[in-house]
Amino acid sequence: MTTQNVRIAPLKGHGTFDIVFEHGARFAYRGVTGFILFRHTLAALKTSLPDTAKFADTPANTVLVGVGAKRRTRPAAMRNRIKRILRAAVQNALWEANAMPFHGEREPFPIAAIVLICNIIPDKPSLLHLAEIQPLVERIFQNAERYYRSRMHSSTEM
Repeated sequence: MTTQNVRIAPLKGHGTFDIVFEHGARFAYRGVTGFILFRHTLAALKTSLPDTAKFADTPANTVLVGVGAKRRTRPAAMRNRIKRILRAAVQNALWEANAMPFHGEREPFPIAAIVLICNIIPDKPSLLHLAEIQPLVERIFQNAERYYRSRMHSSTEM
């Protein structure tokens, strides 16, 4: 599977966000916090949680992405700009996923859902740019890759 086949779909609904927050792995780096729900974790949850049916409808090559900004980020235009930048950063990181060794040619893509929350509050919305947020999101993906490798390596040793 090539990385161009990885698609992004919006993560919708309070229940799905709650599942990602509760069961996903948390990664934080300099003002951006990411909660990543891996497919192997989701497979283990399917029997115990009825709300995971929303995840079952998505194809294996689709990553559900949810973004957010703190409510104290005022005005709403700034929150919306932050969310747009986060979505673009995730899209760029997934398009460059061929540089991530944990993807390789494996099917399906190991990440089922991502929720990113930005805690950075600039003085003006125009002061926040994709070039500033992109490295932070890429670092979260690198940390997720290390976490995924260690989990898969430890599960194969047992």
